[in-house]
Amino acid sequence: MEGLRQISRPLCQCVGEELWRGQVELEVQRLESLEERIEIVEEKLEALSAREGRVGLVQTIPGVGPRLSEVIVAVIDDPSRFSNGKQVGAYVGLTPRQHQSGQQDRQGRISGAGNGLLRALLVEVAWLGQQYNPWLKGVFDQACRGSKSRRKIAIVAAARKLLIVAWAMLRDGRAWQEPPAATSATRAA
Repeated sequence: MEGLRQISRPLCQCVGEELWRGQVELEVQRLESLEERIEIVEEKLEALSAREGRVGLVQTIPGVGPRLSEVIVAVIDDPSRFSNGKQVGAYVGLTPRQHQSGQQDRQGRISGAGNGLLRALLVEVAWLGQQYNPWLKGVFDQACRGSKSRRKIAIVAAARKLLIVAWAMLRDGRAWQEPPAATSATRAA
């Protein structure tokens, strides 16, 4: 920002080939205005989440921050309305579409139903959370099956698992405890 401020000039002082400096000045002013607004919104969100204990509960998951926690709590709302994790994943649109015709039964891309913001945040946190959460890294690696071509599939699977764990924490009112590693017997069940 400081570099941009140094090359910018008020538009009224710019002539000819220096009009770009005036444009840079206008863009810097817009950016500063947006940053001020973002700060105001974040302060409001912090105040609201301080009153809502469930947001702090979800934040106990390593790698999960305040914005994702707030969106999860807002979208899931009452965790008891879902009877299992599959319903939560489907509600947010992180489950594959089913294509059935005759005896063929294929799974396609994720359905994309539900809240797009939550889905996008979950996927982003799943990518970044692998650095901070060994369990999430294990889920990703297991879904990859050693193939680089399955990375996108694996990250959606990790995002779905992250959502289901957050839902279970909200349902039970318990802080983060690393779930046991999935074995081939538990996967088949």
